[in-house]
Order: sequence, then C-alpha cells, then structure tokens
Amino acid sequence: MGSLSAHTVIRRADWMIGPETAPEAPRIVFEMECMRCDEASQASEEFEDVRDWAFQHVGRNPSHTGFREIIHRFWRATLLR
Repeated sequence: MGSLSAHTVIRRADWMIGPETAPEAPRIVFEMECMRCDEASQASEEFEDVRDWAFQHVGRNPSHTGFREIIHRFWRATLLR
C-alpha cells in the first residue's frame, strides 16, 4: 500500500475587519425575538419596525416581557500585508 502525504504552506498575513462600507453593501437588518415563546418579528432595515412588533407582542401577551435583539451587520476583512 502506498503512502499518502500532504504539504501545506501557510503564509503569515495581517488582516483588519470592519463594517462593510461599500455603497452597494446591505444595510443593517434588525429582528426581535420573544424570550418566552421564541416568536420573532420579521427582519427589517428599520429598528422601529421590530420595536413596534415587540410592543404589539407584549400587548397581546402581557407575561412576555423579555426580548432578544438580533442584528445582522455586514463586515469586510481586508488584507493589510
């Protein structure tokens, strides 16, 4: 039976990561999730939409007072050297 070998070369590089700033980059997207029943808002680029959903949800379910904010923010890694 022949031997199998692999050779890997890893080059040291410095990277920076930060929010995506390209004009065509997606906007930040917000969601809100109820911590009591896991029901969630629709995703929206407007925070006020998900905040309003939370107010409506707690209005219909007065014991559901805890929420988790979910933010989808797009990032870009850039090779420095």
